[in-house]
Order: sequence, then structure tokens, then C-alpha cells
Amino acid sequence: MKKTNLLILTLFIANFSYAQITLMDSIIQKNYSTFKKNNNNTFEGKGWNTLQDEIIKNNSVLLGESHFTNEVPYFTNAIVNNIKFDNYILEIDPYTTNTITKKIKSLSPTELDKFRDESGSALSFLKGETEFDLFKNIVDQNINIYGAEQISLFSDQLLFSELIKQSKNTKAKEIYKQMIANSAAYDTKNNSTFYLFSDDFVAKMSALSTLNLSANEKEQLAALQLSKELYLNRIHGLRIQYIKHLVIEKLPEWKNKKNLFKYGANHMPKGESLMEIFDLGNLVANIEEANYRKSLHIMIIGKEEGETLADLDQYKAFLTVVKDDNWYAFDLRPLKQAISKKKLKVEDLTLERIIKGYDYLVYIPTLTKAQNRGKKDH
Repeated sequence: MKKTNLLILTLFIANFSYAQITLMDSIIQKNYSTFKKNNNNTFEGKGWNTLQDEIIKNNSVLLGESHFTNEVPYFTNAIVNNIKFDNYILEIDPYTTNTITKKIKSLSPTELDKFRDESGSALSFLKGETEFDLFKNIVDQNINIYGAEQISLFSDQLLFSELIKQSKNTKAKEIYKQMIANSAAYDTKNNSTFYLFSDDFVAKMSALSTLNLSANEKEQLAALQLSKELYLNRIHGLRIQYIKHLVIEKLPEWKNKKNLFKYGANHMPKGESLMEIFDLGNLVANIEEANYRKSLHIMIIGKEEGETLADLDQYKAFLTVVKDDNWYAFDLRPLKQAISKKKLKVEDLTLERIIKGYDYLVYIPTLTKAQNRGKKDH
């Protein structure tokens, strides 16, 4: 009798699992469309038309991306070239973002190339050619740009060089110059760590704390100190708090405007993030809802160079419909509805968070690695 019951239970579980897979496949197959690049630096096809319509209808559009590719900046460029945005919020600290914006506006093409070559990794994601071109296009369109992220370990020299120009304290200017020189020397020694973790950095920051500095200087130095602690102690929760804090600070400037956010895919779900924390995507979704407006969350994935479809096994239910080199736009909302109505159960928790947290999943058959500009990381 026990063996019979076990067999019945095993068959029930197998049939239930098969039925769930079949239901998910059926929903996916009914709710996707394709699109492709054209010769006008944009796209054509039903998928692109659908995405444009959705982007137009929503106040804030959040792109959860794969970093360091050529295709994501192309996609983002197509969006900002076809739809008017007031603000662009990105995953780079506000000080580096402001510096690069000023350089683009004030330098000649030759001077700008020189700045980029000398800065290299100090520009964070904008060291990539396609990312920088996207950023420049956004600047040229007079879209307001806001950086909301900790300061990169590679951006210290750029920050100090700008503080020299801003500071009115002679002693502070001298310390900033020494920090630039010491940081540069640190890089050339191929240290396995970073200048921000050195004793010299601690001593110089201590000396600066005793000086009469402007509020702007104090703010930037405090942000640099916080960034050091975040890197050193790997405090992910505090990092997310800081990102959200920076975005909230600018709320009066973006809450009633058309906004484009571009961050790593971990950050942009409207619910719990892929790293089990309520991240920026959740904050923006709640703010828009509280203002009777909408946010659209788009996750972008693809097959990177050297990868096979087996490397994207988590998304195999979506990839079964991929038959060509087109880009695919999957509407995730019908899947979310099926989960909410308890018709569909997704065993993979991360995949469930993606389905619940994003409205669309965009699949790019081939992701190519962006080329970087300037000096490399040490």
C-alpha cells in the first residue's frame, strides 16, 4: 500500500511539474514579439513598436542592463533619440558624472579625447566607447543627468583634480596635489590593493578634516570616505541605501518629469531585487505609484561572447522561442498574473523575482564587449 501511495504521489508531482512547464511555455509563446536593428541607428519591427508605446505611456523607464556591452548603449540611444526624456539617472557617482558633463560641454573634440585618454577607468562605465557616446548624446540633447552611486576606487585622482579647482584653501589644494601624486605612484607599483585603503590616504583625510573647507568639499570627501568603507567592508545594504538617498535628494527635480534610469539588472526590479533587497527599482516604482503615475521596468539579457545557450539555462523557457538573430521582447506581465492567481508556480526564486519585478525581458542574441578608452585599471 505504501509503495502504491508513493508511486501515485511521484506521478502527481511529475504531472504537476510538466503542467507548470507547459503553462509557462504557452504564456511565453503568446506574449513576445521581435525587432531588429536598421540602418538609421534605431530598430524596426513589432517588438520595437510595442516597447516604444509602453515607454511613452510610463513616467519613469528603468533599464536593468548587462554592463560593458555595445548593444545596451545602442538600445538606449535608440530610446532617447525617439522619445523625449527630461532626466537620465545612471550608476556613476554624481561628482564624476558632473565633471564629465562639464568636460563635454566645454572642451573641443581634441581636448575631450585627451581628457578621456588620461582618465581611463576614472570615468567608470563611461570608459567604454559606446557608453561614452551614449552619454555625450544625452548631454547634447540637454537632458538633465544625475549620477547616483558610490565613488569608484579608480576615480580618486579625477575627484582630487577637480577639488583643486574648487577649493579656496591653499593648504587643502596642496594636500589634494600630494594625494594625486601618491595615488598615481601607488598605481605604477602594481599594488594588489588601492590608494584609498592606504595609510597615506587615511593621514591626508585626517589632515583635511582640520581645515576650513567649503560645504561642497566636505560633501565630496565624506562621499569618498563612505565609498572606501563600502568597498572595504562590502556593505551591500548600505550601498543601496546611499544610492536611494542620492536619488531621493533629487526627487523635486524628477518626480513629475519623464525619467530614464539605467543600472545593472540587480537594481531595477519593482519588487525585491535579485540580491534579496528592496533596491532602487522598488523605490522609483513606489514613488511613481504614490504620484498616480507609472514606471516601466525592462531587463536586458543576452548571450555574451564565448557563451552558449546553456550558460543562460535560467532563461531556457524564454529561449525556446528564439529562432533567429532578431532581438526578442517578452511581456512578463501575463506570467506575473498567472503567478498571482496561483495558476503558475515558478520554482526558481530568482526567475520569479525577475517575472514579478520586470514588465519586459529583452533578449539580445549576441552581446559584444565594449572597447575601452584610456589607461587601464591597475
